[in-house]
Formats: sequence, C-alpha cells, structure tokens
Amino acid sequence: MPARLVPIAVGRTAGAVSGLAESGLVHRLTRGRLWIGVLTSLLVGIVALNVLTLSFNSSSSKATHQTDVVNRQISTLRAQVAASGISNEHVQAQANQLGMIVPEPGLVGYLEPSPKDAATAAKRLLSGELTAGSVTPADPSLATTTTETTTTTDPGLTAVPGTVPTP
Repeated sequence: MPARLVPIAVGRTAGAVSGLAESGLVHRLTRGRLWIGVLTSLLVGIVALNVLTLSFNSSSSKATHQTDVVNRQISTLRAQVAASGISNEHVQAQANQLGMIVPEPGLVGYLEPSPKDAATAAKRLLSGELTAGSVTPADPSLATTTTETTTTTDPGLTAVPGTVPTP
C-alpha cells in the first residue's frame, strides 16, 4: 500500500467510527447492567486464551524433554555398541550361525487379513500343526528345522536315595 494512501485510509476509518461513541446503542450498553456482562465475558475469554496457551506450552515442554531423554539414551547405546567393537559383519555372521537369513528386497511383503484367518488358525491349533507362540515362514521352502538337545547334569544337584548332599 503506497504511503500516500495510509492517511486517507486512517481518515476514513476515523470518520466511520467517530459517530459510534455517540450512538444510542453504546449509551444504552454503557449505562446498563449489560455492560458488566460484556466486560466479564471479554475478560473470561482473555483468561481462557492465556490458560490454553500455557497448557500448550507445558505439553510442548514435556514432549521436548522426552525427546531429549530418548536422544540421550540413543547416544549412550551407540557409544556402548562402538565401545564393544561389534560391527555389522559380526552381527551378520552371528545371525548366519543361528540360521537367520537376510531376505531379498522383493521377498518382503505384507499379508492381507481375511475373515477365514481366525477359523484356519483355530483348526491348525487343534490339530497340533501349529503351537501357540510359534512362528512359521510364509514360504515353506525356507523352513529349516534344527533340533539340538543338550543335557547338562550338575553332580551337586543329583542325590542318591538315602544320602544327604554336602556343599
């Protein structure tokens, strides 16, 4: 807005509201009990806005504090991993020894649920094909089962009938 139009706009606005103070509506409003109600509602609105602003600031502060705590924990964990000397290659080698594989990017997908899934799972649980808590791969060709049974017996924990073990 050019500078020469500002005085014109101010003059027009002043002229428009100059008669407002002398109007009958303002006289009735300011001389009656309604004026107290209007001022009270305006002040209550201002206080409510201030309280709302303070509550938003408080929740923002809490979220910032939680973010700082999580960032510090991440830094601590990264430092522990760096200090332990564990590398990605070491982790992948350990995973390979456990029989884990890294799937190709195209092999990872999402399952779509269907209404028959619960009934199918219940039938598989009843038949013993599936046990609660077990995980089966989507592709049966990837299923490898290795079972190792290791029994370790501590001689101090076994007792012969009629004897009392001594520590």
